[in-house]
Amino acid sequence: MKNSTFKLGMTFDSADIFRKAVRAHAIMHKRDVKFKVNDKDRVRAVCNSDGCEWIVFASMLAANKKTFKVKTLNDNHTCTMVFKNRFVNSTRLAERYVNQWSVNPDWNFSGMAQQYARLWDYCAEVRRSNPGSTVQMKCRTVRGDDNPHFQRLYICLGDLKAGWRAGCRPILGLDGCFIKGHHKGQLLAAVGVDGNNQMYPVAYAVVESETKETW
Repeated sequence: MKNSTFKLGMTFDSADIFRKAVRAHAIMHKRDVKFKVNDKDRVRAVCNSDGCEWIVFASMLAANKKTFKVKTLNDNHTCTMVFKNRFVNSTRLAERYVNQWSVNPDWNFSGMAQQYARLWDYCAEVRRSNPGSTVQMKCRTVRGDDNPHFQRLYICLGDLKAGWRAGCRPILGLDGCFIKGHHKGQLLAAVGVDGNNQMYPVAYAVVESETKETW
């Protein structure tokens, strides 16, 4: 559902379609929205962020036992955006991309392969646009394939490097997390601590696994 704007008096063919519109709004606007009332006759959605009074309420029309009408609306978010959304799940992704997968079952994987092929261009652009940056990519060979295969990538942007040296404490914290999906691996990060005791990103790497060699 591309349109996520609500208006008083707006009608929806069913409660399910209204709920989908609420989910689309939360995803497109990056807001933490939840259903406070959710049954066959009425649906109320509110913003879950403290102090934000965004709300939309719709209920079933008496004359039509399927149509839902927006009867209460405060469409102004006063909260900040969130980047972890409860509505972004496997069901939502399937609905969003089912047409592409139906037409081209290999759509997802072929697109990724094309992106990996452009990594050399990406590395060159980082070096060009961020003087002083350190960018190192390593590829490996696979038996039966003459093309290089991506193995790992390390990036430390020049401005971040200079900022850490100039204004951060002389310590670094190291951590890693798993990368889920078709192309497995791990994301490693090095962070510092700035003058406000906040985390300061210094460098990151995408590697095949967390080992002494990759660190």
